[in-house]
Amino acid sequence: MDFLKVVDELKSLQTEIEENKVDTRFEKNKLYDYLGKSLVESLEEYNVILAGGTIASLFTSSEINDIDLYFRSKEDFAAFAERVMDGEWITSHTNKSTLFQYDELPVQLIHFSFFKEVEDVFDSFDFTVCMGAFDFKTKEFVFHKDFLKHNSQKILKFNSNTDYPLVSLMRTDKYQKKGYSISKTEMFRIILTCMDLKIDSYDELEDHLGGMYGESFDNILEELDKEEEFDLAIVIDKIKDLSLRDDYFKEIKLPENPDIQAIIKKVCNIKRKYFTAYNDRKYGLSYDGKTLEKYYDPEEDDEEVDGNNYIQRKLYKFVKKVDDRYYSFYDNSFEYVLGEIVEGNSTNGLYFNEFNKINQSSFFDKNDKILIEVEVDAKDLIDINYTTSQYKKCKMLREVPEEEWNNSTDKSLEKAPF
Repeated sequence: MDFLKVVDELKSLQTEIEENKVDTRFEKNKLYDYLGKSLVESLEEYNVILAGGTIASLFTSSEINDIDLYFRSKEDFAAFAERVMDGEWITSHTNKSTLFQYDELPVQLIHFSFFKEVEDVFDSFDFTVCMGAFDFKTKEFVFHKDFLKHNSQKILKFNSNTDYPLVSLMRTDKYQKKGYSISKTEMFRIILTCMDLKIDSYDELEDHLGGMYGESFDNILEELDKEEEFDLAIVIDKIKDLSLRDDYFKEIKLPENPDIQAIIKKVCNIKRKYFTAYNDRKYGLSYDGKTLEKYYDPEEDDEEVDGNNYIQRKLYKFVKKVDDRYYSFYDNSFEYVLGEIVEGNSTNGLYFNEFNKINQSSFFDKNDKILIEVEVDAKDLIDINYTTSQYKKCKMLREVPEEEWNNSTDKSLEKAPF
């Protein structure tokens, strides 16, 4: 076959695919507006996957009930939960997920497993009508090949590889109330998949029945004597009287203010990092290493690290230059000597700015100012805040040419975690 003809055919096929691609710009804009700018920025930063009912609601013009978020790694989950959800009200927490009330939005963080790709999330789902997602890593929608078709037909097609088929059986009722139908063959597939489950302990049963799929089942599981030999007949007998319980029609009970750090440690089993600074003061690191917690009290299983890997080591300060010598504006007798280490005279130490914050320096308005660049060590850190940091010592590296910093205070000379 002629090579050029093959190339032309491939180009024609590509054009046809692109021309028939579903235009999702409206749904994307609607999703971003619903979530809000702040949450979207965080979802993009941690490459989060939003999947399930929210996407189905977007493409069927239905009401969005909650937002299910999936993570590519336990590190991404820990960083997102700590930075974004710390301080938000937790309305439910189980071994499978944690539900937050975030700016009036119900946001559920799924953490029973972690998923490198969107397709891995779909593999864990039960019905194709759920298999739609928005990947904040690529900023694109991703669909199972039958997602749009089956939602338009309002039919349920079962994925027998789903993690929790018992839950799928219960969820059919929820979907039927929404106008979806399920064939007898699909219902048999669910039942047969449930029959194939090998549940040999109360813990395994709790994994399938407990958690985000029904607080009433959690209550039954709590009453079982898990030290005794597993007996499914006992569980079946207890379920018989489930609807007669006094709390059957009550709202799901709320947890007693679970601690976000405790949740992260339990879910991820990763250590919190910290480093030691001046006067043996400890600084805790966020899970993404981008922020510091002052006056941190390390726990026994925390990990001490080299703080120089997490601080901005090159900092800046405006000084006064007199005959090729550099003096502090605050203390005219204090000199910064090129290439030498200098130590502050007081316990307050020496004050510096990161490059992109030099315009917030106390001496930025001085007409005769000169900018110097210094190097610091984490062990000499006294204090740090949004605009300035204090160190006991520093080493002066150079005088920064004015053309390098003037009118360029929004740019950083060196990238750093914070």
